[in-house]
Amino acid sequence: MKAMQALVLTSAQLREMLTQAAKQGAALAVQELRTELHQAPEDATLQKLRCYLTDPASISNPHDHWAHSELIRRIQATARGKPKSMAWFMRFQRETGLAGCPTRQSPAYGRRREWTFADIKLAWDAYCRRR
Repeated sequence: MKAMQALVLTSAQLREMLTQAAKQGAALAVQELRTELHQAPEDATLQKLRCYLTDPASISNPHDHWAHSELIRRIQATARGKPKSMAWFMRFQRETGLAGCPTRQSPAYGRRREWTFADIKLAWDAYCRRR
């Protein structure tokens, strides 16, 4: 039989170890929440859009969520990690039918057009099938 090492702690030592572990866990959770709170609204929308494109059940009413061309261009970055070009987006619009979908003017950016998540998903699925 092999000898096993054992560690004997008093209840005070155990309580102190558990308290320190809880503090570290709480600090990590707070740091993660702060990161989420400091996230730009556009980044949050992009994250929701990406999530919706991979899992349509993640958003109950995709017709209530809107995204503009810059966010659509950022769904999938180029090899250099940059957003797709405006030329790519114009071709994407034409080839997938997104150009014919209803749009609205962006409440934050005035003249910028926005499309619903539902229409973007249909266009994105068409784009992925073509590739």
